[in-house]
Amino acid sequence: MTTEKASPDSPSMKPPLGKVMIRRVAVAVLLLLLMLVPSTVLFVITKQPSATYASMGALIGTFALLAGSRRIAIITTVVVSLLAPLSIVAGLSPFTGAALMAIMTLTVGRLSIFGLNRATMLVPIFLAWPILSPVPWIPSGDLSRANELLAQKGLTLSQAVSDMHSSASSSASSTSGSSSSVTTFLQHQRFDNSYLMWVALFFFVGTIVPVIVIPLVMRKMKKPALAPHSRSEAVPYTVIITVLAAAATYYCLDHPKMVGGAFLIATILVLTQVGNDIAWKLTIERVLGTFVGLFVLLGITKIVGSASYTSVLGVPMPMHYYAIGVLLGAFAIIAKFSPRQWIYYILITPTAALLNAFTTSQATDFGDQRVIDNAVGAALVIIATLVTLGAGRVMKGRVTLAPPMNVLDASPA
Repeated sequence: MTTEKASPDSPSMKPPLGKVMIRRVAVAVLLLLLMLVPSTVLFVITKQPSATYASMGALIGTFALLAGSRRIAIITTVVVSLLAPLSIVAGLSPFTGAALMAIMTLTVGRLSIFGLNRATMLVPIFLAWPILSPVPWIPSGDLSRANELLAQKGLTLSQAVSDMHSSASSSASSTSGSSSSVTTFLQHQRFDNSYLMWVALFFFVGTIVPVIVIPLVMRKMKKPALAPHSRSEAVPYTVIITVLAAAATYYCLDHPKMVGGAFLIATILVLTQVGNDIAWKLTIERVLGTFVGLFVLLGITKIVGSASYTSVLGVPMPMHYYAIGVLLGAFAIIAKFSPRQWIYYILITPTAALLNAFTTSQATDFGDQRVIDNAVGAALVIIATLVTLGAGRVMKGRVTLAPPMNVLDASPA
């Protein structure tokens, strides 16, 4: 009688816990390097805080690759590099900002037909920050003065640059560090060709590096299983995210004193699901995860303190917040593609906030606003989902289904 040894690849054979942990730690280290190295190199070259946009690009490129394909990731790299400078210009007007957000969310909704909405979701989420509050370009002669102003409690980088270039009259009529609308200097900077080209380059380099490196390092990486959706499912999903995200963008730009408005947009996009059979358990996990993430953020700021700036190569950097944000971002990516996705919803909230520490004077200052954003976003998504679920079911009953097509052949991937 012969005994057959179970194959290591057999579903009944689970790899040892130690091996799994070593592999995940290695992946986390790789992701940390992919987020840090491009932004660090660009920062050394330009000595500009906006070089940290490359870290956001790294997250976008990694998600597009792991949830889509290399081809989708390359296309996403080009698209986000072109959209980044456009988002900065579009943010000058509530209408143009909302229009650009609508274009991005319409595209994400359309791609849900091919199961690629997850791969491109981070594009509108992260570009909401440049639309609402871009990291300014600091002239070299202003670096020392900026460091002095940022030493004051509660100032953002934009407010420091604004104070330095405000006219005497506007300075007299407004208090230092107030959340007033951008000054003429910052408005003109949004049209500066050099600044816009560098922002496009920051996003391009940050996004393309993981797209090139990850397939070389992880040669045995499995292709993601795409989950395509029918038109009756994709249309309501597209309507929800487009209407709500565009309306939120318009409102936040029209109310510049509102702090951390990009969180409302992120909440809408993260919580909305595709499909006529909504998994309410998953919806509850997403809602609770974003709220827990908020408390994690508030806990971090309580321990670390306000956004203190450290001079790096003569440039003010909120190093404590930025380093923690990069670390949480790496683990958020691992959690997203693991059986425990609820961890991702907890980590992505503080990740987005801490990587944008330049545009938030003190994370604890917008804690109340963040709670409101989460509550309002969750309520809007649930109400809109209930309404569009009925519309989706009606559409499904009326649409004559075409013969099934090969989704892989039809997909852009």
